[in-house]
Amino acid sequence: MIAGFSVLSLSLDAQTNIVTTQRLISDIEIQKQQEEFTVLASTDANDLLNVSVNNQGQNPVEISSIWITNKTLVDQPATRYTINYDDSFIPPGFVSNLVSSQTLEIIPDVYDIKIISSFGSIKTVELDTSGVGSSSLRAELITDPPDPVIGKNVTTVMMITNNGDEPVTNVLPASLSTSTSGIGSIITSLPVPSGPVTLTGGASIMFSWDSKISGSSGDVLTFSSYATADGPMISNIVSDTSLLRLAGEGGGNPDPDIVNDDLFARPQLFFVIPSSHGESNTATSLWGVNVVNPVNAPMDVTKLIITAFAPGAQNNNKIFKMGGGGNCDPAPSSVYPATGTWSCPSENALMWKSSVPLTIPANSTQAFLAQVEPGKPSGNVGLESITVQGSVFTSLGSFGKAGYQSTMSETATPIVNVFLAKDLLGTDHRDSNNIESTRINIVPNSLQTFNVVFADMDSDTTEIASGAKLIINVPKEWTDVDVTGWNGFPLEPPITQFGDGSHQIVGTTNADFGDTLPSDSVRTITFEARAPSLPVGSDELHIMYILAQGDTTNGFSIGPLAEVVLQVDG
Repeated sequence: MIAGFSVLSLSLDAQTNIVTTQRLISDIEIQKQQEEFTVLASTDANDLLNVSVNNQGQNPVEISSIWITNKTLVDQPATRYTINYDDSFIPPGFVSNLVSSQTLEIIPDVYDIKIISSFGSIKTVELDTSGVGSSSLRAELITDPPDPVIGKNVTTVMMITNNGDEPVTNVLPASLSTSTSGIGSIITSLPVPSGPVTLTGGASIMFSWDSKISGSSGDVLTFSSYATADGPMISNIVSDTSLLRLAGEGGGNPDPDIVNDDLFARPQLFFVIPSSHGESNTATSLWGVNVVNPVNAPMDVTKLIITAFAPGAQNNNKIFKMGGGGNCDPAPSSVYPATGTWSCPSENALMWKSSVPLTIPANSTQAFLAQVEPGKPSGNVGLESITVQGSVFTSLGSFGKAGYQSTMSETATPIVNVFLAKDLLGTDHRDSNNIESTRINIVPNSLQTFNVVFADMDSDTTEIASGAKLIINVPKEWTDVDVTGWNGFPLEPPITQFGDGSHQIVGTTNADFGDTLPSDSVRTITFEARAPSLPVGSDELHIMYILAQGDTTNGFSIGPLAEVVLQVDG
């Protein structure tokens, strides 16, 4: 009996400890949820940092540390600072400067200030001190391409921003300063636009230069300048560098395209993603990856996976509709390629696989597209952001790419995609036989016609709200851009040319669309553009970005993406 009671006593003690631990964890979680505070970061005339925390909750807030990230520097270094004990506690309803008892001097630049409480709550604010002082002008400089070919032009673009509240007049860049580490030369044109401009508070302007370069492979090119305005005002000095390389001539191989230790001999991935992508009847959304082989040798592909998941622990969101046997229900419908099979190894993954490798020719691309029925969120709340990434298994190695996103509504909503159509002759432009996301073997200097489709992929009565925009970004090397047809847009979509030479076409709808009829489920823009001229024996691949922006009639945001690969065959 004594032994039995001892075991019972130990069991009760263990259960009591478990309950006590769970209660402590629950109390901490409740206190964390009740934390409510805002952060304001600023600097004074001496560039000393002030980080004010306003405790708007009902409990005291204890701040454990501050992280400061310099967003302007290439490596974006982050530094942690501890909080002195006297500054770390903020009572309810009070405002406190976390660094009042220590001195932190900030060099004028752009920073992220991240505040972390003892319960793990995180608040991040951006601090832009570049406009503090005698000038509110902020300049940024970008050189394109970062690895130019000898004998071709380099475009240098300066973005000038008025960070102040008052207008700034006679804004101009200073002369572009150039230098090279070799014995070559850099001949630079006058900036475009050539005259001064006025910038209202918060406004920006781009100036660009074209430079013709000569030199040897491996030479480092340096470009620098700054902006001026009435006042007098002078912006920060900005600079950028490029690495000069040789083009392949006479059938020879080009120099390795290695920038910042990046590996050239690897597949590159470009995506086709729906958004919104949510529960709807009789709907299949278009997902895909365009795999680019950038090297002058064939590349074999055996497997490709698109992974989509919503942030959050232990959720049961089903991005793709699953059935029995661990596969999509219904099974994915293949658009490209004709070989291999599509399946869903889980509710968050869409996979193409083939026992016989698919070969992508040298310097070319292959589309992997499938139509699949959406799943649904686990609760009654829509997923405003779904993380999307892709992985490909090739003879050059296995690589992945992230940084993409989609959305999913908790109720029936349009399933929105953008893509190219081979032609606009059929009754339903969404037919899988009419969809494409790549174009290969384009003859240099040829005039190409593109049919761009903005589609609600379902057959339900859900609709995309009036005012939605179809946005087409034509690569900068393409010229003679001209809109030749449009359907569902009240006015001819305007064309804007940017400072880097690229063009953007934007069509805006003036009525809801996306009903059950195929003719009311799409909006289209047809345009022409001339491919760049290339030397004989060289190939180039260009990316045309197609996007859409707007809302559904039930108030859910849309944002589909198609990164279309255009292969110009020299």
